[in-house]
Amino acid sequence: MTSGATNKPHGLLLLHLSSLDASLDEAFHCVSKSLTLVHRLTIALSVPVLGRSGRNGANKDSSIDSDGGSQINNEGNTFHNIQKILSALYVNFTQLAVAMHRPLTELDIVFYDWCGYDIGVGSDDIVPFDILLGTSNVVASLKKINDQRTQKGHQPLPVVNLQWTPETAQVDTHIVDAIDSAVAHYSVTEGQYRNVALGGTFDHLHAGHKILLSMTAWIASERVVCGVTDDSMLATKKFKEYLESLDTRIASVSQFLNTFKRGLRYEVVPISDIYGPTITDDNLQALMVSKETMKGGAAVNQERVNRKLPPLAIEVINVISPTETEADEISLKISSTYIRQYLAQQQQQQQRPAP
Repeated sequence: MTSGATNKPHGLLLLHLSSLDASLDEAFHCVSKSLTLVHRLTIALSVPVLGRSGRNGANKDSSIDSDGGSQINNEGNTFHNIQKILSALYVNFTQLAVAMHRPLTELDIVFYDWCGYDIGVGSDDIVPFDILLGTSNVVASLKKINDQRTQKGHQPLPVVNLQWTPETAQVDTHIVDAIDSAVAHYSVTEGQYRNVALGGTFDHLHAGHKILLSMTAWIASERVVCGVTDDSMLATKKFKEYLESLDTRIASVSQFLNTFKRGLRYEVVPISDIYGPTITDDNLQALMVSKETMKGGAAVNQERVNRKLPPLAIEVINVISPTETEADEISLKISSTYIRQYLAQQQQQQQRPAP
């Protein structure tokens, strides 16, 4: 989502998970507390199993698999578990932000030991941080970030201890349960394909978009090609007058991808049909789609066959949305249409004459 509020606090929340299957109670608590303090949030997840691949994401034990991708042998780094964690945190955040009447509040989630840069230190941050957040088990790590900031000539940031105990845990396991039942258990692994493509409108970049982009970057080892639909394809969109410009949407996608993972080559390009580069680029190996766009993936492969190109592996994520049966009880508001409708309603309220 795009808040448009560059002068409001941006917080970096450091969360430590003992494993990819760890309870998220502490994480949910921290997200809730953080939302009372900041107007933009970046979560840096520290998970020991991901740290094995090093700060730049390169694993010494990696090998080239038969599909030409880099098969990372990190035990437990499954597509399912990564998507489950991202989905649960994005869903929890979105639910809280909507309840606080702040649906435009932005969240980015990265993996601290995998993102390929020193997040929070100041030199590599795309959007500067104003405050560091975490519980007592990461205070030493937050101090280390401030020490690194000082060494690089940046001001240290205030540190807030969000003080969590098991007794203060939120009972939000229903969110994880709903997501877990919706997310398929795929065997695709980190860096499995050298070149991966995806496409979409990416208007008012929201949680669903960010999960899709994150999982695409997760399975790519060299390059991500992202097609962004141009204005000619958006004539029938609801509340189209509140659509972001093509340049804005491309910039938002590029910024998020470079926040999530450095070291990959990102090509974010405009497209004027459902195919884009997927039917001309013979280096592509895989296409990431959501359940709602699987038919588009089939159409791409049919056209590639027509052009004598090998079909792409179709990888599917289950973007949780208000239409998903498994998530009905969560009452999510994860859609560009909802955001545009919200913006329209806000403008109508501003235009009403004072009583």
